[in-house]
Amino acid sequence: MSTLLASLALTTISSNLIFGSEKNPGVDYSENDLYVLEHIIAGECNDCGWDMKISVGSVVLNRVADDRFPDTIEEVVFQPGQYACTWDGNYYKEPNEETVEASKYLLENGTQIDESVVWQAEFVQGNGVYDIIGNMYFCY
Repeated sequence: MSTLLASLALTTISSNLIFGSEKNPGVDYSENDLYVLEHIIAGECNDCGWDMKISVGSVVLNRVADDRFPDTIEEVVFQPGQYACTWDGNYYKEPNEETVEASKYLLENGTQIDESVVWQAEFVQGNGVYDIIGNMYFCY
């Protein structure tokens, strides 16, 4: 009986943390990090392609790493005035399978765009354009 309880306890603990990949060892993220990243990508571009999803998620990760922005995914996403989908309700869309995959990929492998790209909008911001995908500008 005690072996069963120990096994259940380990299963509970491991289900609350998701560990990084061999490429990025030691990188841990919580289920909340995954949930928030999935929902910000869904709210911003759930029906768009892989490249857009990866770029949107990468901007979030770049902001977490940038001293000008908050230090967690959740704080970056809910920073006042930053992501319209957090106040228009789109953040609460159910992420599709590709959005879930993109979110996990990013959390396990890190940003996939230049780390200085911290702006994303339907207009140019910051100090120049890194890329344009659809109607979205990704800027330094």
